[in-house]
Amino acid sequence: MNTPLHELTDTSLNTAKKCLQDLDLDNALKAIDQSLKKRQQDSGSDLSFYGNILWCEILLTKGRFLKDITYATLAFNKLSEAQTLIPQIHTSIAFLPFHLLMGTALLQLNKLDKAQEVYSNILTISKEADNDIGQIQALNALATLALNAKDTEKALLLANQSLELLIQHTDEENYDDLVRNYLLQSEIFLRKNDLSQAKNYGERALKIAEERALKELMIAAHILLGRVTIALKEHVLAITHLLTAKEESLSVNHKAFLASTILYSGIVYNHVFHYPKALQSFKLVEENYTSLLDNSERILLLNYLGKSYFQSSQNEESEQYFLAAEKLAKQHNDKFALMLSLSFLGAVNSRKTEYNKALRYAKRVDTLTKQIGDADGVQVNLLNLGNVHNKLEKYNEGIKLASRGIAAAKRMKDGLSEIRGYQIMAEIFRKKKDFKSAVMYQMIYTKFYEDFYQRNDRQQVAEMEHQFAIKKLEQKIEALTKK
Repeated sequence: MNTPLHELTDTSLNTAKKCLQDLDLDNALKAIDQSLKKRQQDSGSDLSFYGNILWCEILLTKGRFLKDITYATLAFNKLSEAQTLIPQIHTSIAFLPFHLLMGTALLQLNKLDKAQEVYSNILTISKEADNDIGQIQALNALATLALNAKDTEKALLLANQSLELLIQHTDEENYDDLVRNYLLQSEIFLRKNDLSQAKNYGERALKIAEERALKELMIAAHILLGRVTIALKEHVLAITHLLTAKEESLSVNHKAFLASTILYSGIVYNHVFHYPKALQSFKLVEENYTSLLDNSERILLLNYLGKSYFQSSQNEESEQYFLAAEKLAKQHNDKFALMLSLSFLGAVNSRKTEYNKALRYAKRVDTLTKQIGDADGVQVNLLNLGNVHNKLEKYNEGIKLASRGIAAAKRMKDGLSEIRGYQIMAEIFRKKKDFKSAVMYQMIYTKFYEDFYQRNDRQQVAEMEHQFAIKKLEQKIEALTKK
């Protein structure tokens, strides 16, 4: 917040601003309280307008850290009071910090339509006043709203408009807006599965955040890069980013970020088949941090709890989590997450020999595939269908489906499903008494199985557990957790 210096003659307000910059939010709120008490004792007055703006910024930062709307509600009420006292506030660019905080409060309160109105108004008055910084901040926020609405093309258009303006202001002190834009670009390209661009923008964001000591944005960059490198299957790099983010989150008590780091660390361990450690992370999030996750992360948690139990052959537990994920994914219209949960529900029911139920789930997945194309779960569904037709002794159909499943597993870079596909093919050809083909697929299965687990399970887990940098981060995290 660019508060005029003459408004910060109060020592306590100066302390509050410094504490906010250091993310020492409890002491920031104490300093605000001291300032308020002093003003009431000296003159019987409340905080100044800019004092209230600073107070609201602290409250909203606290609300973001703890995912607690109590702080956003208090900030919103304070801002609404100011709006009634100053009629010209709605149309004046002089009150840009006020408008931005109002938008943030509405976002935290999940009043997205109202937030859209506020940021659209900021864009309008910023253009009229020829204020590029206001336009940049409004465009970044509107891009975020578009991303929340799953409109990646609109989000990219708005983020690029913001970036064009930012390029013209590289010599000014608006590095936080530039980092936010790079993080937006990274998130957009991650959702578009353009992982190279996602990593490029994430690394740019991290570099500037570190250079400018923008700690919260630095943590956000590490988490985002953790997600990108998970998608790239660079697991050692992913866990390094996530453990760094976890350490920094603990140091400033950013519980929302802490929850994300534990969730995505569990996903890394799941990907390298360290199921006990993965399940430990997921259960920790489920028991202590679920309320701190956003909707997409909650669905992700349920799906990965389901996967972990499925991969540990605990079918009943697995089914319950996938059913919960299906319900939440439908509620929030997350078709990609829905495909994953339905695919595994089909696989679980196939294991339980409930083949008609498994086929019903598969039909729903097929409908989703036609709507959204290839997505995680399509390979699981095809292989499950191949296996179901095998069990129903429809061997030729089973071969076609399992072959498509193997091809999909290769496209999705899902080695575990690919192995399963070779196993199904060997079994089908054995039942057809085509022993030559059965032996061929059994040999492929055996070799691929041995190579795959040696390459992934032993090697990657060993790398992750024994790298000096990772061990050092884990020790720091343990010390911070005890503290």
